[in-house]
Amino acid sequence: MSERAEDDIELPAALSSMRRFALDDALLLFDRRTGLTALCDGPETLGLRMRAPRAVQFAITNACNLACTFCSRDATAASGWSADEAFALLRDLDERGTLEVAFGGGEPLAFKGFSALVRRLSEETSLAVSLTTNGALLTDAMAGALAPFVGQIRVSVYDDVDHRPALSRLAARRVRHGVNWLVTPERLASVEAFVLDLAGRGCRDVLLLSYNGRDPAMHLSGAESEALAGRVRALSRALGGRMTVKLDVCWGERMEAVPQLFEARACPAGREFVVVTSDRRVSPCSFHHRSFPFADADELLRVWREQREALATPAEQPGCARSPGFGLGGLLRPLTLLR
Repeated sequence: MSERAEDDIELPAALSSMRRFALDDALLLFDRRTGLTALCDGPETLGLRMRAPRAVQFAITNACNLACTFCSRDATAASGWSADEAFALLRDLDERGTLEVAFGGGEPLAFKGFSALVRRLSEETSLAVSLTTNGALLTDAMAGALAPFVGQIRVSVYDDVDHRPALSRLAARRVRHGVNWLVTPERLASVEAFVLDLAGRGCRDVLLLSYNGRDPAMHLSGAESEALAGRVRALSRALGGRMTVKLDVCWGERMEAVPQLFEARACPAGREFVVVTSDRRVSPCSFHHRSFPFADADELLRVWREQREALATPAEQPGCARSPGFGLGGLLRPLTLLR
């Protein structure tokens, strides 16, 4: 079947204002302000082909005000972006079809001129702009500068940083926001208390992250993964839609027992989204060992097309859902993975 263009698809009037993004044999519709997404999948969409990554996770700087031992970033990597260079890359990707940029790092609020860059992207492109921050640098002034121009701000919560002031500032400005929280064996027993406290503070969602790395004390065993799945099911019922509990893709089939929004499919890293690093390279995800240098949007897209096999390989870090047994092997105490 010949390749089709997404603009050829006739849509109901209620959906016609949403931005179109071609997947392979499907059409994604997206509203950058609300985050609303609609998937159209039927005979009418056969022949559509993805022409760019849907989202770019942009490590705009390698600088950070914290020094977390479990951080996935390469602490030796350079910070090679200026605000103008970052804008030019993202503007060109927007023109080629990319829908979203999600800033991280390092700590994006440590990047000089960050709020001005976000405003410029909001006003001069069609990209949805979001960011993940540890919250420590999210002052009243910074929250006010970002609020009109971001689709979402996510706060990564750590034991030694009080996340409540950042959440209060975002709630006061009605910024769509959520929380990222790394689930470890030590934290497993406090999942319910943590999530319910967030719900009481008006948080819209929490994303429970799995650990990727070589410290065996940070990985959940099979029994602990099963216990987490049970806790998530119970929380979802108890919250009754007031708050969404999400699981990151790296959990893989360990969370098969939890109701899924979409049917299980392959990890989208390197295909639907890519990571742009602080030292101007492109990688499948922030945990991956493979990366490729690029100079501009055209070269990034060339890598995305031509290095598809390399971008789809499992990460070497234990915990990758693409690896058999998540690459854990004998790293843990006796382990039985959910199947």
